[in-house]
Amino acid sequence: MIEITIDGQTVSVEPGTTLLKAARAAGIEIPTLCAHEGLPPEGNCRLCSVEVTERGKTRLAMSCMYPANRDGLVVRTDTDRVRTARRFVLQMLADRNPKAPALRSLCEEYGVTPSAPEGVEPELCIRCGRCVRACETNGTNALSFAGRGWEREVTPPFHEASEDCIGCLSCAEVCPTGRITWEEKGRKRSIWGRAFDMVECERCHDRYATLEQLRFTGTDPETARLCPRCRKTLQQGRIRLGNREL
Repeated sequence: MIEITIDGQTVSVEPGTTLLKAARAAGIEIPTLCAHEGLPPEGNCRLCSVEVTERGKTRLAMSCMYPANRDGLVVRTDTDRVRTARRFVLQMLADRNPKAPALRSLCEEYGVTPSAPEGVEPELCIRCGRCVRACETNGTNALSFAGRGWEREVTPPFHEASEDCIGCLSCAEVCPTGRITWEEKGRKRSIWGRAFDMVECERCHDRYATLEQLRFTGTDPETARLCPRCRKTLQQGRIRLGNREL
């Protein structure tokens, strides 16, 4: 373990722990939009900036990416310089995405007033990249960033329905603004321009996965009779399925 100082508080962490994790473990909150516990860090939103003093030099760093690797590191999470940097980031995000719920409380806290440039259509996507990283982590790679600057967007390749998409909703689950939407009607789920057939649990009748999801994970749809919840129940004790006891 090594010792670092965060806002005057001495914190013991394992070498390589990011400053964001170290701060949160110590009960010190640092705002962030792109960070997610289930995804690798990427530092897209830059909202988690902090001041780091190391070897006599002080600079701004992204806490979600910066590892604590030696004793004596000093971190300040709420200085004037840090707040100025965060306000700058929030202003850019809020100008384009004034309706994004994830930004509202942060804008109030940092005194940022959205001012959308003329001709720019407000939207919910904040380009945090969570959805892209979720898709990459799954191994499907059905989403990516395209374009630059104001034209940058999340999209399937060539803006067409991707054959690699399995309709798992991982992208929608990690989206902090609700920008990614889907629809389910009967046994069909639609997302990113594709329609998927749903698999129904024989016990609780929950439509719990798409055929593509099961095939991607190497599960035979013909034998996947139970949803994860019912399989867990099965592990805890025998259950009845129709006239059969499992």
